[in-house]
Amino acid sequence: MIAKPFLSATVLFLLALVGCGPGGPLPRPEGVQVSGKVLLPNGSPLASGTLILRPDAGIYGATAIIQDDGSFTLMDTSGTPDIVTGKYQVFVSFPNPSDASLATSVNKRYQESDDGDSDVFVDLQQPTKELVIKLKR
Repeated sequence: MIAKPFLSATVLFLLALVGCGPGGPLPRPEGVQVSGKVLLPNGSPLASGTLILRPDAGIYGATAIIQDDGSFTLMDTSGTPDIVTGKYQVFVSFPNPSDASLATSVNKRYQESDDGDSDVFVDLQQPTKELVIKLKR
């Protein structure tokens, strides 16, 4: 049987090790700035839509508005341009009804859904202005 004074001292010691400082979320990891182009399977640029990167692990995703020439600049989900490094699954969405014809040119597996079945991934480890994401058929 453990004596109560010993147990109390042990608990106080463990609390001192853990700390009793302010709680809250862990700090956000450092990120990198990423831009590039999204291409259709035939090599032409995807001329509209939203690029969505879902993290393979972690909670920080990224999005970008795709420009007419297929170019994009990623922003994380909190709106900052520093993307947490890691592996991401690639999706696109077409929130604008005028993009309906573009949506038909992109395989459904790459269009944002809860299924998470895209087979295109990017591994962001360093800043780049030349990331090319080519969607498959």
